[in-house]
Amino acid sequence: MNADVFVGQWKQMRGDLKSWWGKLTDDDLDRIGGQKDKLIGLVQEKYGYAQAQAEQEVERRFREFDDKTGGTVAKMTATAQELGATAATKANEAATIVGEKIGSLATVIREHAPHDGAVATAATAVADGLESAGSYLREKKVDDLAHDVTALVRTYPIQSLLIGVGLGYLLARRSR
Repeated sequence: MNADVFVGQWKQMRGDLKSWWGKLTDDDLDRIGGQKDKLIGLVQEKYGYAQAQAEQEVERRFREFDDKTGGTVAKMTATAQELGATAATKANEAATIVGEKIGSLATVIREHAPHDGAVATAATAVADGLESAGSYLREKKVDDLAHDVTALVRTYPIQSLLIGVGLGYLLARRSR
């Protein structure tokens, strides 16, 4: 059982932990808080085991718990990781497609915009912005997008909050 699964199963395992290691108190279990290395340290301390012996004992008990639960937790974790990877792949594909569509929209605006005057200048600026956004979406992955949005929110927190409130307001009005 890996450390992530251990943290996720901590509440279910507490009873078993007390039955396996009776010297562990409720306070000890609270201090461990689902952290495998802390459990190993306390087992080592309370039972006078060497580090390697405590690790082996904890691993043996985890295998027992996993067998008892039929490996359900490990299967659920693997399924969740697989679904996450699939979602990331689909999101990256969608970002590329949206980038292409935005680039196409920029081309249409350029083709149908007047060739002189203020409207032409505005249309050119919009088309340039759309081409830039389309190129960005085609080149970046979703992880990069999330990082960039996070950086923008950290740089401009008040403006981000106002944009979020405004979008929330518009979506609320539209849903009525």
